[in-house]
Amino acid sequence: MAATLAGLVVVAAGTVGTLRVSAAPPAPQVSVNVPAQITPVPGPLIPVQQPPQGSLALQGNGRDLALLDADRARPIASVAKAMTAYVVLQAHPLRDQFDEGPLLTMSDVDVQDWKDTVARDGSSLPVTLGQRLTERQLLLGLLLPSANNFADTLGRWTSGSVDGFVAQLNATAARMGMSHTHFADPSGFSPDTVSSASDLVLLGGAVLQVPALAALVATQSAKLPDGTPLENLDALLGTVPGWLGIKTGSTPQAGGCLLFAARRDVGSGVMVTMVGAVLDQTDLAAAMDAAKSAVESGYSGYGVVPAAQPIDVNGQVTTQWDAQSYVRAEPRNSKSIAVRMGAQIVLTTRRFAVEPGAVAGARVAVVDGLVVQTGERLQWVVLLDNDLPGPSFWWRLTHG
Repeated sequence: MAATLAGLVVVAAGTVGTLRVSAAPPAPQVSVNVPAQITPVPGPLIPVQQPPQGSLALQGNGRDLALLDADRARPIASVAKAMTAYVVLQAHPLRDQFDEGPLLTMSDVDVQDWKDTVARDGSSLPVTLGQRLTERQLLLGLLLPSANNFADTLGRWTSGSVDGFVAQLNATAARMGMSHTHFADPSGFSPDTVSSASDLVLLGGAVLQVPALAALVATQSAKLPDGTPLENLDALLGTVPGWLGIKTGSTPQAGGCLLFAARRDVGSGVMVTMVGAVLDQTDLAAAMDAAKSAVESGYSGYGVVPAAQPIDVNGQVTTQWDAQSYVRAEPRNSKSIAVRMGAQIVLTTRRFAVEPGAVAGARVAVVDGLVVQTGERLQWVVLLDNDLPGPSFWWRLTHG
C-alpha cells in the first residue's frame, strides 16, 4: 500500500513537472515612454511682413501664412488676365512651353479692339488686318506687357464672343470656390472686375498646375514675329530667388496689384512653394515691394524635419525570469518635410505584445507623429535593443 502511494506521488509530481515545463511562459512586460510632443525646429516664429494698406494673402505649400483683409472684394486690374489665360488654355491646351498652338488671323474686330484700347488709355499691343499670331504669342502679349486687346481677341476665339467668355470666366471662378470674385471683362480694365486676395491665391495655385501657363507667366521677355518686344512687367522675375511670377495689375481704381508665386529649397532639398496676392497698393512698385517682403519673411520662418528625425524614447521589456532589454526608436519616414519654426509634433504610442525569446530588432511599439500646423504624419518604430532569451528549463520547472 505504501509503495503504491509513493508511486502515485512520483507520477503526480512528474505530471506537474511536465505541465510546468510545457506551459507557455508569461508574456514579457513592455514599458515605452515618449514625450507627448516635440518641437523639432525651436525658436520664435518670424511673422510675415504685411503691407500698411490694402489686402494680402500668402500661402506656403497650401497653408495660410498671412491674411490681411484677405476676403474683401477689390478691383484687380490686369491680374484678371491670369484667369483669362487659364480659361483659354483649358479650352485650347498647349502641350508644353514650346508648343505654339494654332495660328489666329487678326480681323477688323481685333484691329478695332486695339484702337478702342488706345483711346481709353489702356495697355495694348498694335495689330494689323490679316496679321497672324499663334496662341502662345497672343498669350505672351496678354501676360507680359498686359495687352488688353489681346484679352478680347483670345476671349472671342475661345467662347465666340467677349460676353460669352466673361460668362465662362465667372463660371470657372465659381467652380474654383472664388466666392468674392466677379469678372466684368477679360482684361480687368473695368473696375467692376473684382476679387479678393484669398480668392486670387486659389487662382495662382491653379495657374501653377498648368505647366505651359506656369512657363508663360515666368517668361521675362519675348518677341512677336514682327520684332515687337514683350517685356514682363513683373520686375521681380530674375531678381528674387525662386520667383515664379504670375500677373501684375495697375489702374487708378485698383491701385497696384500682384498675383505671385515663388519656390525655394528651405533646406535638405525640401521645396516650399508660396502663392500670394497683394491688392490696393499705392502703385505697382509698392505691390512688388509688399510681395517681396512677405515672401522673404515667410521663407525665413521655415525649418526642416529630416526623414531621420530622432525622438527620445525610454523603456524596456522585462520578464519574470529576469531577462530584459532596453528599446530604441528608428524613424520610418520616406522624406524630410518643411515646418514653420516652433511647430509641434504630437506623439502617440501603440504598444505590441512581445513574445518570450524575441530577438534584437523585434517590434515593440509604433510612435505616430502628427504635425499640428500641416496635418502631415511621421512614424517611428520602437525595437528591442538586445535579444530577450526565453526562460530556462529550471525556471519553467519551478515557476511554470
